[in-house]
Amino acid sequence: MKNASKHEPLCKGTTVMESMPFVYCLKSSFRGQLCDFCLKANSSLRKCCGCMIVSYCGRVCQREGWKDHKMECKNLLKVKPNIPTDSVRLMARLIIKLQRGGDMESEHITTVWSRKFKDLLSHRKEIKEDVKRMEYFLTICGVLNEYLSDEILPNAVELLGIYGRMCVNSFNIMNGEMQAIGTGIYLAPSILDHSCSPNAVVTFDGFKLSVRLTQDLPKLDWNCIHISYIDLMNSKNHRKKELKERYYFDCDCPRCRCGKIDCYHYAARCPSCRSPIAVKRGEEFPPCSCGFLLDSSCSKQFWSAADFSEQQLLLMQDTNYLDVCKLCLTKQEDSFHDLCLIRSKVLDAAFDSAVQLQLWESAIQYGFPLVHAYKHWYGNEHPLTAILLLKIFKILLLVSPNDDSVALKYYQEAAKIIELTHGKASMFYQQDVKSLIRDVK
Repeated sequence: MKNASKHEPLCKGTTVMESMPFVYCLKSSFRGQLCDFCLKANSSLRKCCGCMIVSYCGRVCQREGWKDHKMECKNLLKVKPNIPTDSVRLMARLIIKLQRGGDMESEHITTVWSRKFKDLLSHRKEIKEDVKRMEYFLTICGVLNEYLSDEILPNAVELLGIYGRMCVNSFNIMNGEMQAIGTGIYLAPSILDHSCSPNAVVTFDGFKLSVRLTQDLPKLDWNCIHISYIDLMNSKNHRKKELKERYYFDCDCPRCRCGKIDCYHYAARCPSCRSPIAVKRGEEFPPCSCGFLLDSSCSKQFWSAADFSEQQLLLMQDTNYLDVCKLCLTKQEDSFHDLCLIRSKVLDAAFDSAVQLQLWESAIQYGFPLVHAYKHWYGNEHPLTAILLLKIFKILLLVSPNDDSVALKYYQEAAKIIELTHGKASMFYQQDVKSLIRDVK
């Protein structure tokens, strides 16, 4: 646990909290690629000789991970070839840890303020009224009865409390490129509230969680430090709905109140000056700041393209959808501003698809306007903005290997953000970011 001084001004980039997980679990999609203990990549992972399911870097990680895996190992072996879902494994780890004294474990926020697992909000009442979560809870309980048959399970009330705390307080553990590689319960960081305009960011080095400021603060005040619980490239209504359904609160953050960013949910491009013209569904387009007024045919074209694009965004799966993105962008071309949320989402999908297909010229075509969209929806100093800039840097080196001047500008901007969000001492910065520029030099 790490804290800054309570009364000193805090500069952006300051690490105000570091935390180790109470329990955590590697996502099954990364099994065999990452170590189940340290969560780091290793080309020569060794499987546990007991269950032959989890893998470790070597003896050190296996020894360190044994305290959490000891009971799990025999349970995994017992239910093979079936492997419990990530949620069941995390829930089982919670149950076993709590039964073996973990209920007395605490993590300090200040010298006099600490949190135990029981201090985390369970939202038991809201969970009981949540049909989907209750259905999943009953499914988990059924699997746990078989998986932990040698254990004495808590009663139904206690189980629901554990489940609720897991649902509402778990963190996605991210790698340096902001991919979710695991799920963990962290005691002290659970005090941090959400804002759609956060002034702090959570990053990870393996399973160690760090909270770093992205804005200056006059002093350390935990009530004034906010992170984002959700993806910020979404409309206000979508964000508020997600927060209500997943975390059971109504967001009233500055961004949700003022609408300065979210007015671009539907934004046309003025044919005269190319400025954005924001509009709401069911309302007529207002005149542009330059005085130009869209006629009915332009309005019809805009809403037709918006409806089509929104429908396609809902249908897109993890397969190649570049052709669908191209069609959406063609329909949007003459009427959508690049910061419009729908266009931003389609550009994002097109960029990812082009990268997967190694169509580097196309990726650059979508990546350039996407940078501006990311800065608008996520912010200038968000890790995802930095990761996008790094991707563009790498692609530019492939496309124009003899001229790296433009590419370097993207690298420098990305590195500056990552210094802020991850820190120069972080493994991601040292091993993944600095190595890129060494390769160029």
